[in-house]
This record gives sequence, C-alpha cells and structure tokens, in this order.
Amino acid sequence: MRVSGSVESPAADKRERHYLERMRHHGEKYREFHRPSVELLVNLVYTYDVIYTRLAREVERDGLSVAAFNVLTILSRYGREGCPMHELGELLLVSRANITGLVGCLERRRLVERVTSREDRRVRLVRLTKSGGRLLEKILPRHYSGVRDALEGMSDRSKADLSKLLTRLRRAALQTSKRSMRRTIDR
Repeated sequence: MRVSGSVESPAADKRERHYLERMRHHGEKYREFHRPSVELLVNLVYTYDVIYTRLAREVERDGLSVAAFNVLTILSRYGREGCPMHELGELLLVSRANITGLVGCLERRRLVERVTSREDRRVRLVRLTKSGGRLLEKILPRHYSGVRDALEGMSDRSKADLSKLLTRLRRAALQTSKRSMRRTIDR
C-alpha cells in the first residue's frame, strides 16, 4: 500500500509505516478485516488531512479558522437576509454550542452580525458584515488558487472520475448507515 502523499516528509513515511504495520497486524487478528476497504479509508483520511492542512494554513494567515472561513463562505450566499443559526449549524455539521461560540467570535471581530428575523421573532439570523465580505473577497482568490495547486497532480478527467466515485461511496455509506440505524432501533 502507498498512502497518498507519503513521499513528502519523514513524518509521512513514519505514518505510512505505522498504517502498513497496523493493517498487517489487524489483517491477521480480525476475521472482519477487509484490506481494500481499510486501505481506501486510510487513503481518504490521509489525503484529506494533507490537503486540509495546506488549505487551513492559507486562511489562518488572515486570522480565521477553517470553520470560521466556512461560516463566512456560507453567509456570502445568503446576502442581507441572513441565515438562520440552526441552518448554519446544519450546513457546518457542528453542534449548537459550537456554532454559537463561532458566530460570537466572528461577531466580536465585526465580520458577522446577528439579527432577529422579521417573519419569526424567535429566529436569530446571522449575516455577513461589509468587513466580513471584504475579508472573504481577499481570501477567496488565494483559497481557490490553493485548491487548484493542491490538486494539480491530477488531470481534469481524473478529478471528475474521482469525484463521481467519491459521490457513489458517500451515498453508499449513507445508505449503509441508515440501514444500520434502523436495525439498532428495531432491536
């Protein structure tokens, strides 16, 4: 097995040796172990980590975490009407407490503001401020350039093929997860 990105550093080589040894050991020990599945999962996680770390450094140059950058990006699509807090949490896949803290931090920096919905006074909306929009406009070109650079080792056709395969994998994993949940509930 070659773990994606393994040639870049001694730490990467160490990580690859670790996972190869774990796979060998677990393959011998556990009947349920399925090497192609585990190898794919390790490669997915490791590749994500390599790319995520690289892109995170870019947004951190402007004092944002990746989660904060994602909040600004999501809010840019909502315009002046804003996004309900609960919806923002769902889109980011974070807990209510986490989204409250994240929005609070961005609000203190005057990058976002919270307002009450005109339609439903119980709903709190979050929207991008002008300074938040300016910061996002400054970061996005670098971000997209970083994404392109991080993936330049693959042809556009390979990227499209991999994207389709990953979509199939995600849908299959979601279906398996739903079936597993139903079995758990039925017990």
